[in-house]
Amino acid sequence: MATSAQRRREIAQGRWDSALRSLYGEDEQVLARQRARWCAALEEFERYYGPGREVRLYSSPGRTELGGNHTDHQHGYGLAAAVRLDLVAVAARNTDGYIRVKSRGFNKLDVIDLTEPSPREGESTHSASLIRGLAEGFRAAGRPVGGFDAYTASDVLRGSGLSSSAAFEMAMGTILNDAPENALPPEQVARLAQYAENIYFGKPSGLLDQLTSAVGGVVFADFADPEAPELEKIHSAGLIPPEYALCVVDTRGSHSELTGSFAAIRREMEAVAACFGRKVLGQVPEADFRAALPEVRRRCGDRAVLRAMHYYEENARVLEQEKALREGRFRDFLALVRASGHASFALCQNVYRSAEPEHQALSVALAVSQTVLEGRGGAWRMQGGGFAGTIQAFVPRELLEEYRARIEAVFGPGSCHQLTLREQGACRVL
Repeated sequence: MATSAQRRREIAQGRWDSALRSLYGEDEQVLARQRARWCAALEEFERYYGPGREVRLYSSPGRTELGGNHTDHQHGYGLAAAVRLDLVAVAARNTDGYIRVKSRGFNKLDVIDLTEPSPREGESTHSASLIRGLAEGFRAAGRPVGGFDAYTASDVLRGSGLSSSAAFEMAMGTILNDAPENALPPEQVARLAQYAENIYFGKPSGLLDQLTSAVGGVVFADFADPEAPELEKIHSAGLIPPEYALCVVDTRGSHSELTGSFAAIRREMEAVAACFGRKVLGQVPEADFRAALPEVRRRCGDRAVLRAMHYYEENARVLEQEKALREGRFRDFLALVRASGHASFALCQNVYRSAEPEHQALSVALAVSQTVLEGRGGAWRMQGGGFAGTIQAFVPRELLEEYRARIEAVFGPGSCHQLTLREQGACRVL
């Protein structure tokens, strides 16, 4: 290992450009920006923890959802891809039994006493709870857990549907898992991250976000057995034809106050499953659900019924999307993307909160996208948990500048981001 100052000099001199190219591509402007970004992270690490520490550097990608909106937590299918927007972490081991993490853009230094494994009062919904939950997950898996000091800098847009939380969780999990022997497989680290988010953070999330950040590429997952999901990694190279750009539109809304809205989707879907004596919709045949609609409406209400309909339709659509991508039928894939977006609006109803109809930024972004792209070969959909954050669009390149201009006229400069898929999952880079 090298000290933070040594690594900073090496990166600035270009000695680690091959490692950076593997993560961010060949564009020289992008490479120069990443050199400066990594050097800045090392400098900030020294500012908080002092010079002369031997450090390791980690990268953990965000992810974009390609199909399967709110299907994974019902033991259905999911389709997602890692992207080059990532979280970088600089970490050094310590011997005092504490984990300390300072994240760019946040005032608080997270300090976790490893002798206190249980969830702490007042810590839920804060990043410290994720770190504590991961540490306890590793302990429960029989792995030694030691202290470390870390600084993180994330380019994954917060509240954007690109899962900045999964990128953070997988960075922390990769640091904890960075042992010379007996390291856990990435899929298991992802499950520990989900455990931390569910139990310690207090958000009833599925597993697809963490899995995609953990393994990289395009991930097709079957969650029929959530303890051991069937996972297929599809190599991302060439899946999106060069004549298309994958964009996300940041509507500048936050997910920070929306945990209750996310939880309501899962709660209502599971209330429908309970009508059949089951825990999740993935255990209820669709034919049984359709046959019992009058009784399910009476017991659960219409929104729960519509969200259950969304699950069955979206789950079947994921299989068609995965097949279309593998077979190179991109136009068919785009038609399914458009259908998924319509279902989120009409059935899952997670484009805006019914309690705040005056705030519909996602609806506006979808409407602007439809104006530009409908009938011109593009596709658009809401992605992620919903209610705020981003939408996704597949834009023909000849329309990209028009699309960006129309979007940024509404949501401001820099609100339209072009994404590139990433093959690598969360990893130690240096």
